[in-house]
Amino acid sequence: MIDFYSLIALTVAFLAYALLVWGLVKLLHQRQINRRLQQTHSAQSTATVHEPLQVQQEGGWHALLVSMSKLSVPEGDWQNSQLRLKFIRAGFRGPTAAQTYFSIKTILTLVLPLLVALLIGVWSPATPYPRLALYAVSLAGIGYYLPDIYLGWMTRRRLDEMRDTLPDLIDLLVICTEAGLGMDGAINRVSLEIARSSKILAEEFNLAALEIRAGSGRSTALKNLALRINLEDLDGLVSMLVQADRFGTSVAESLRIQSEVMRMKRMQRAEEIAAKVPVKMLIPLIFFIFPALLSVLIGPAVIQISAMFSK
Repeated sequence: MIDFYSLIALTVAFLAYALLVWGLVKLLHQRQINRRLQQTHSAQSTATVHEPLQVQQEGGWHALLVSMSKLSVPEGDWQNSQLRLKFIRAGFRGPTAAQTYFSIKTILTLVLPLLVALLIGVWSPATPYPRLALYAVSLAGIGYYLPDIYLGWMTRRRLDEMRDTLPDLIDLLVICTEAGLGMDGAINRVSLEIARSSKILAEEFNLAALEIRAGSGRSTALKNLALRINLEDLDGLVSMLVQADRFGTSVAESLRIQSEVMRMKRMQRAEEIAAKVPVKMLIPLIFFIFPALLSVLIGPAVIQISAMFSK
């Protein structure tokens, strides 16, 4: 039985070592290509070469990320699926965001459990192989789901910030529309002013303004905004703006009503959080505050009584 677990450990170690060597070979190959390109473009001027060279220097790390992420990238057109939408909602929109995410998942799932098992085997050789295998499998499961947990946490954090700032943004939209600005100009202006309160919401509305400038319809840009954020309050705001644009109703009055509704919801959320505080305080009160208080109040009396009975 021990020989079987030893064979499994050696096989996993060999696969991890082969994966590491393959990634290093790809990295060295990419660096050689970058060096040749740098020599080719060395005769050009500094202004035209500086930016491509920077991209080429980053190409080595990009090649390593791509190599490490190939084991975790799902099959099919995942870039147009819900997984790509999760990256957008979490705020990871860089060109290497997907490769970084899948490489971290590969490392946490394969390399990290193997290294921990090897370190335990070196420091504690008497550890049974089934226990080492259990540690490795547990760490692999945790490492596989840990990036997803972090992605969900980032998405919730962004949603909480945008949910609290959205009523102020609607008030700014009301002021802009009542001052005579059109809806396109109001969205552009608000995206600049709201950056002091919420940079995330300012970035999202700035993207919507840029999409409108690029020639997309206002309704399409607002629907894409609601799809990127996935917030219930914003969905209602976008639906109201699309209907007001379609039927020609008063936008300022509709925005004022929407702002009042959102402020009421924000107050209800604050009251709900305040109502949960006494329940959450029970555990520290029972296990930490009451024992210390009782030891201070009853401790001297207990000492005196024990001293009196000892006499």
